Amino acid sequence: MGEENTTPEPTKDISSQKAKLDELNTEKEKWFVKKEELKQKIADLIKEVREVKAKNDSYSTTIKDLKEKRDAQNAEVKILIDQIKEVNKKRDTTKVVLDKKDPEALKKRIQQLSMRIETGAVSFDDEKKIMKELKSLKKELELAKTANESGKEAGELSKKIDAAKKIAEDFHSKMSEVAKENKEAYKEFTRLSKEINRVKKEQEEAFDKFITFKQEFSEANKGFKDHVKKVNGEKKDVFKETRKRKEKAAFDRKELEHKKIEEKKEKVEEKMKTKGKKILTTEDLIAFQGNEEE
Repeated sequence: MGEENTTPEPTKDISSQKAKLDELNTEKEKWFVKKEELKQKIADLIKEVREVKAKNDSYSTTIKDLKEKRDAQNAEVKILIDQIKEVNKKRDTTKVVLDKKDPEALKKRIQQLSMRIETGAVSFDDEKKIMKELKSLKKELELAKTANESGKEAGELSKKIDAAKKIAEDFHSKMSEVAKENKEAYKEFTRLSKEINRVKKEQEEAFDKFITFKQEFSEANKGFKDHVKKVNGEKKDVFKETRKRKEKAAFDRKELEHKKIEEKKEKVEEKMKTKGKKILTTEDLIAFQGNEEE
């Protein structure tokens, strides 16, 4: 036969409850640590998302500033285009002169005709013809000058338009670069926001488990303490009962011994009365002596 288990049942039950209590406490602490770790992770993510948000706001401000500058240059280009249209319109009225007449040749012809009139070597009819031609040539020369000036003005305006367009394009290019960075920052902001929500949910689950195990631990701990108190009380009652039984058994043994001694004494006394002391045995003397000592 195998060796019997001598561990008392109450002690085994307490050990089992204590083991269960330790297990619940371990789980409770595990989820508490998990909850605190996730709480710190959320704080770190919030700090990070704030930095990204600040960067995103800075990009937005820069984009707004660049857009205003670009739009201002585009508005300037529009004004310059309207101006050059007017200049070109004026120049178009003298386009025939520019296409068919050379201003230098006109000047030379005017000088020649003026010289003929000044020398007086022409008739009255010829002079009238020459004056008419001079008037026409001078008008053509004036138109040629106007066309030439319009051309120069148009050229200057064209340069200003090109410069304004270049500046507007530069602002637009910079705005596009910043917008791209802003887009990346916004993506990061969105990613971090989703991660915060995910970790928050995980933290809530960890907190719920912590609360669950905390409640289970509290209930188990109360039950454990009540059980230990009960077992200790039962042990105390058992100890008292055992002591009372031992005391009673000792008393009963003493009473029995005393009764036996009394019986022996009575027998010895009866023997002495009938037969005298000489016939007493050593055992009788010891019994009688013990009785006298009492």
